[in-house]
Amino acid sequence: MKKFNEAIDTIRREEYRSNYNSPKYLKHSRWALLKREENLTSKQFLKLKDLLKRDLKSVKAYLLKKDFLRFWDYKYKKSAEKFLKKWCT
Repeated sequence: MKKFNEAIDTIRREEYRSNYNSPKYLKHSRWALLKREENLTSKQFLKLKDLLKRDLKSVKAYLLKKDFLRFWDYKYKKSAEKFLKKWCT
């Protein structure tokens, strides 16, 4: 999960610097994208809700990370392997 967060933060920074439309949406968005949803403050939650409406690379990366969190719920190795293979494709 550490690598996911590093990747999301890198994407967010690059997107902030390169896209003249994104900065206003991405300003103060770091923790909204990096924290788990249940740990967000109300302000961060509103920021995340706004970001999810946007077609941004950082949002797509966030959604991939969020989807991958299901991996940790598997109790059986074969089920986890099946999920991982499907997730990678």
